Amino acid sequence: MNFADRLAAESRRKHSIAILGVDPQLDTASAPGVPQGYTLARFCCEIVEACAPEIVAIKPQLAFYEARGIEGMRALVEVIKLGKRLGLVTIADAKRGDIGSTSAAYAEAYLGSGEFACDAVTVNAYQGSDATMPFIARVRDGRGVFVLVRTSNPSSGEFQDVQTDGRTMWEVIASRVNGWGGDFIGESGLSPVGAVLGATFPAHARRARELMPHATILVPGYGAQGASAADAVVAARSDGSGIIVNSSRALMYAHHKYPGMKPGEAAREAARKMRVELNAALTPSRAA
Repeated sequence: MNFADRLAAESRRKHSIAILGVDPQLDTASAPGVPQGYTLARFCCEIVEACAPEIVAIKPQLAFYEARGIEGMRALVEVIKLGKRLGLVTIADAKRGDIGSTSAAYAEAYLGSGEFACDAVTVNAYQGSDATMPFIARVRDGRGVFVLVRTSNPSSGEFQDVQTDGRTMWEVIASRVNGWGGDFIGESGLSPVGAVLGATFPAHARRARELMPHATILVPGYGAQGASAADAVVAARSDGSGIIVNSSRALMYAHHKYPGMKPGEAAREAARKMRVELNAALTPSRAA
């Protein structure tokens, strides 16, 4: 099945555009990344299972698993397996991109059939078509690709806002995303070649939708990074489709704001509120 069609169908079925970033933070001087009494895998899987009724996808950020070595990668495998068992779309937040056989190997790792394989992956297009084509080739197998276009970090404009031929660099990339995905548009009117567009720059979101009318847009920045629900849904199509909105720390560590609740219970409540807020911002008719 076309990845974009599957994602759109799940969004309609669950009445949700929310996704969970399964990002177990590293320990700091003030707080552990994994709550006391939990293993890494148990903590992550409890959050995924608790949030599952409210979300359409999970997006594990690979860095937090890689940083923990073998234990971390084993936990990543458990998270991916659980997500699939629960019927959730799985997105590897890998931001990979290289050339030749290296990029092909990355595509096999995250969009193939191995232990790390997910339904979709995030990709960095800085090295051009050579870096993206091995991933995009996988959309014929029902996979999805989210290309970094305009990211939510404060310094992103250092390169992404640079002008070239009267356009910013991020606009150039957005136009290429539209071209790469044009041959794969599904029955939903959406393409499995999508984009990452940060919610912290809502002024650019409408322009991005003009440049990528058929792209599914993955929106980070909601919640802990400061973007509101209204900011997060600006890039939606006129019918409210075409976006999914990620929250990571605000769900994973919701128990810090709900004293007395277990991590899973707090995450479920936070995910429910997220879904309701996003639907209300998307259109009053979708609030529930």
